[in-house]
Amino acid sequence: MRSFGRPVLLAVTALSAACGYDRKMEGVTSAWDAGEWSLAAAEMQPLLQEHDDAPINGVIFHLDGGTVLRASGDLPGSVRSLDWAYQAVRPYLDEAAETKVTEEAAAVVTNQTVRTYRGTAYDRILMNTYQALNYLQMGQGERARVELNRALNWQRDAVERNADRIAKEQAAFEEAGKSKGYDASATLKDETFRNAMAQAYGPVWDRRAAADYEVSLTTYLRGITLLARGDASAMDQARQAFKQVAGMLGQGLDEPVLADVAMADAATRGQAPPKMVYVLMETGRAPSRKELRIDIPLFIQEVPYVGAAFPLLQMHDGQVTSFSVESGTQPLNSFTLCDMDTVVKRSFDDQLPLVIVATLVSSASKAVATYFAQRAAGDYGWAAALGGAIYQVSMNSADLRCWLTLPKAWLAARLSRPESGTLSVVLGDGQRIEGLTLPDAPVSIVYLKSVRSGTRPLHVVFPVPTDG
Repeated sequence: MRSFGRPVLLAVTALSAACGYDRKMEGVTSAWDAGEWSLAAAEMQPLLQEHDDAPINGVIFHLDGGTVLRASGDLPGSVRSLDWAYQAVRPYLDEAAETKVTEEAAAVVTNQTVRTYRGTAYDRILMNTYQALNYLQMGQGERARVELNRALNWQRDAVERNADRIAKEQAAFEEAGKSKGYDASATLKDETFRNAMAQAYGPVWDRRAAADYEVSLTTYLRGITLLARGDASAMDQARQAFKQVAGMLGQGLDEPVLADVAMADAATRGQAPPKMVYVLMETGRAPSRKELRIDIPLFIQEVPYVGAAFPLLQMHDGQVTSFSVESGTQPLNSFTLCDMDTVVKRSFDDQLPLVIVATLVSSASKAVATYFAQRAAGDYGWAAALGGAIYQVSMNSADLRCWLTLPKAWLAARLSRPESGTLSVVLGDGQRIEGLTLPDAPVSIVYLKSVRSGTRPLHVVFPVPTDG
């Protein structure tokens, strides 16, 4: 009984930890998609309370809590959730190793859902970016500056060492598999398996991570806050930030941001910039995850294959794709500042080789253990086989955890503050937001949010503090 107790305990832990993050969030995402921000927040609150002291899934729930509460207007609640997530993942910015050996061993025996969710590179960057937006909206420029610096640190950290971390984790899983009688490298070379992976994921499924995780929204927002400060040093830094964003967008898409570069450059030479208005819009919903099941070879005559569950990205469409700004002159059209589909897919593709190896080892190790247990049990092999089969089916689940309330894209427009002090925004689905009153400030932000075309958009206007 004692030898059986450990797998049962791990099974219970995995089932309670995993239990379908997307399913637990269904009430939230349903309200979210409909633009019912307060209802989404009401659905989110009990989930946050349940996971306020939950090391495995606390981070992912509080990331979604941060965006959901922010949209509902509960900025203090959003600050608390995002700070909870930050405090949980903050140690990984300095520590050389992000993985815990005991936790990885548990993941091999059960599945990837029992691993503590520590956040992707873009999770960490946007966690502090949203926190900066909270503080900007609350008029706390210095705190917003700290958050944007933290986001920049995450960005640098991802570029410098994320690829090496992924490679080391993958090697560790391969060794763990061998210690349990399974060689993942043989499956990775199997032609049938390779064809199945290529059909599901394309040519990226076994490539090395590229480690390019810059989020243009974060850098652009930093440029905007530096512009609001107005001193010569800040203007020079703003110019560099805007120039970096222009490079991210690429030639032909960077014209509006190049205008910011020129404006900041002129300001460093004593030419005062006009009062500026930045219209930023979150639109749509970033990719979520769904499950793909594939039979993988075990190279055991009596048990040639076993089912394994892998994650697949699921794209979401139906969003507002553009807006225009009316301010008494010719309408100004939006441009795409940040395509989160691309950001999420790049991160997913980079993690994919590790996820595949970890899933292979996790699924195959259980099947191999069941096979040898059945042989050792002799006349009672049927009981071992039955228990093992139940265990495999219950534990072979893909890790579908991801930040579900991120947008599909950020759209933007920039203009000098109109003399009337008001402007209107016309969304691509025909909805109009009339007569937005602008603060008389060096820099102002009009922030819009819509998940689905045709639903009522969220909008808020605030000055950018000059003390950041």
